[in-house]
Amino acid sequence: MLDPRTLGRPVHLLPRFTLRLGESLGELFRQFNRRYRAQYQLGPISLKPALGTPAPTGRWLLGETALGRVACLVERRLLLSLMAHRYGSGADETQVLAGDEAPPETATEERLLALLGRQLLERVLGLLEIDEVPALESSLAPRNAPGCWSVQIPVSDGALGLESEIVLLLDAPCIDLVLKRLSEGQVARKPQQLPEAAELPRQLTLTLKARLLEQTLPLGELLDLRPGTVLPVRLKATEVLVDGSRLFTAAVAEHQGKLCLTSFADAE
Repeated sequence: MLDPRTLGRPVHLLPRFTLRLGESLGELFRQFNRRYRAQYQLGPISLKPALGTPAPTGRWLLGETALGRVACLVERRLLLSLMAHRYGSGADETQVLAGDEAPPETATEERLLALLGRQLLERVLGLLEIDEVPALESSLAPRNAPGCWSVQIPVSDGALGLESEIVLLLDAPCIDLVLKRLSEGQVARKPQQLPEAAELPRQLTLTLKARLLEQTLPLGELLDLRPGTVLPVRLKATEVLVDGSRLFTAAVAEHQGKLCLTSFADAE
């Protein structure tokens, strides 16, 4: 779907921002891997307009910055796996992740979510040169503001068979700043010297057929025709056809004993 808010904006440069974000968040999860002997890996990060779609369900952390609201959602399965690594629940962690019935939320889980949310937003806002992370509030149903963009960050752990996701919501001023910084970093390219264009007949080959005239005769006169009969005709504009379609009209001229077409005009 074409979003008119992306027209005329250097959205093709956004993968540079997601690459930098992936490097920053990747370093954070590598710290978790070293500390907890985990195997977390980040997948390709996507950044796109939210387009008014409802935000994913879960416990969100929301904060207000000078560039509008930021929001962070850490899927609970990822949070539970971090708790399992952090507090050493051992064999129970696989059952917790695979079980249909999730355990009730605890104060420890809320504190870990708040800590992780601040760490994630700190790195995102750092790329926007916002040094201070705002106070975060919990919400189960954040509303997407007009012009809001969604950042989706897949996270996996091969040892646990974990496939999870982190979702960030950034208000339009945040994305405006990102696009401005990306655009300012562009160096104007020198115009490339294009090869000389080939002559038109070599680029496009069409077979033209000229229909010099068309005469309608009553059936009686047609049956009366004999060899040598002269039909009075007047040559007017000639029709030029391509694959049976009438595309042009042209005038017929004689040149060195040959009939040529000239004065082409588009057929109405």
